[in-house]
Amino acid sequence: MNPRFKVVLAVVAGLVTGSLLILVLELLSSERPPDGIDITDKVAMKAWIDTLPMKAFVILLLVYFLGAIAAGYVANVVARSTKYRPALIAGAGLLVSGIMNLIDIPHPMWFAVVSSLLFLAGAWVGGRIAIQQESRK
Repeated sequence: MNPRFKVVLAVVAGLVTGSLLILVLELLSSERPPDGIDITDKVAMKAWIDTLPMKAFVILLLVYFLGAIAAGYVANVVARSTKYRPALIAGAGLLVSGIMNLIDIPHPMWFAVVSSLLFLAGAWVGGRIAIQQESRK
């Protein structure tokens, strides 16, 4: 198989895995918009987000970090790479998705900064785990 195609496939697999994990964990969250709120109304969403406890933001950051770890891990395992490139590209894809979410749904500034950093850091951790497992074989 063409090595570049393999990396592209690995990055897509990582993105799908990380995105699905984030989606499932968010669906399991106890913090959901109240019934009747229009999620396309930025003012209403901001008003709701302003009422959320700190715990909800911390849990969401953990979810993003775990999703990024999964994305980086899968990307490097599928690519069979000893470098971080596939993992970091998958992390960058999640970062772009996260930025789109931050633009669409207003969040506190500190959350925007920390979540953006966690996508790349988590992907790096996932890639590192995959590289360490590969080197043990």
